[in-house]
Amino acid sequence: MLLVETEGSYTNQTTLNSLDVHVGQSYSVLVTADQDAADYYIVASAKMANPTQLKTLQVVGVLHYENSTKHADGPIPNGPDPFDVDFSINQARSIKWNLTTGAARPNPQGSFNVSNVTLSQTFVLQNSLNYKNGMINYAINNVSYDTPQTPLKLADYYLNGAGVYELDKFPTNHSLPENVYGTFVVSGEHKGWLEIVFKNELHEMDSWHLDGFGFFVVGYGLKNWTPKSRHKYNIHDPIVRSTVQVYPKGWTAVYVYLDNPGMWNLRSQKLKNWFLGQELYIRVYDSDPNPAKEHIPPKNLLYCGSVQAPPSAPPPSPKPVPGPPPAPAKSASIITTKTLW
Repeated sequence: MLLVETEGSYTNQTTLNSLDVHVGQSYSVLVTADQDAADYYIVASAKMANPTQLKTLQVVGVLHYENSTKHADGPIPNGPDPFDVDFSINQARSIKWNLTTGAARPNPQGSFNVSNVTLSQTFVLQNSLNYKNGMINYAINNVSYDTPQTPLKLADYYLNGAGVYELDKFPTNHSLPENVYGTFVVSGEHKGWLEIVFKNELHEMDSWHLDGFGFFVVGYGLKNWTPKSRHKYNIHDPIVRSTVQVYPKGWTAVYVYLDNPGMWNLRSQKLKNWFLGQELYIRVYDSDPNPAKEHIPPKNLLYCGSVQAPPSAPPPSPKPVPGPPPAPAKSASIITTKTLW
C-alpha cells in the first residue's frame, strides 16, 4: 500500500506492508490491484497489548478480485512484532511532509517555517497513573483535571474565570510531588510558537490530541527527554497532524503555532485516560475584539453553573384599546332678551 496522506497533510509517498495507526489517528493509502486474481487477507491487529489478548484483538477483512475463483484460506499472515518499539518509531520518523505537492499548506517562506522559528514557550507534560482514596485517576504533571459545573469558555467570557478555574498555576515544566485535583488553565501566547514535549512514564502507548490546531511533529524518542534532544529534531519537513502517539517510557515533541484565539482542550485521546483526568486547557487570548477572530456568544446561548442568564427585558406595555369616539359638540343657543319700554 502507498501512504499518501494523514490528517489533512500530504505525506512523502512511501510503500508499506504494514502501517501503525494509533488511537485517534487517520491515514489515506492507495492499494494497486495488480496481483493474481484471488482473495487476499487484510488484517488489523493490536500492538503492545496484553499478549494473551493479541489473538482476540484482531480484525480480518478480505480483498476480493472480481474474477477471483480462489477464496482466502490458510493461517492469518504474521505482521511485525507487536512489541518491537524501534520498528514502530522508525516508521513514525519516516512519515514526513510532502513539500512538492500543490495542496494548501503553510508556506516555507512564511512564519510556518519551523527550521527558523523562535519558540515563545515550552511545556513538558508527563502522564501518570495514580491511586487516591481507593480510586484510580490519570494526571498531567501529577494534576488530575476536575471538570467544573460552569463551562470554561462561559466563565472566561463573563467572569474572567473567577471562581471557576485557576489561570497559570499549572506546573507546565515539572510534576508536583503529590497528585492533586484541580481546574487549571494555562496561557498560550497568541501568535507565538509553543513547544510541547509529551513524556510517557507508563508501560503502555499513549496518544495526545489538541483541539483547534495542527502541530508539527518534530521528534520521537525513548527514555528521558532533555534540551539536548532538540538536536535530533526533524525541523525541515515534519508532518502536521492533530493527534500524535507517545511510546512507553518515551517522549514525543511537537511545535504549535498559536494563531487561533480561544480556550482549547489538550488531552489524552485514550478515552479512559481522558475521562479520569488526563487533560488540560490552553487559553489563547487576543485582546482584539474583532469578531472575525473569535465570535461573540450567540443570542441563544445557554447559561449554567456560575453564569446565570441576565434578566429578560420587561414585555412592552399593551397598546391601549381605543374607546368610542367622543360625541359631537352641541350648537350653542343664543338667548336674547328684548325689553319693551
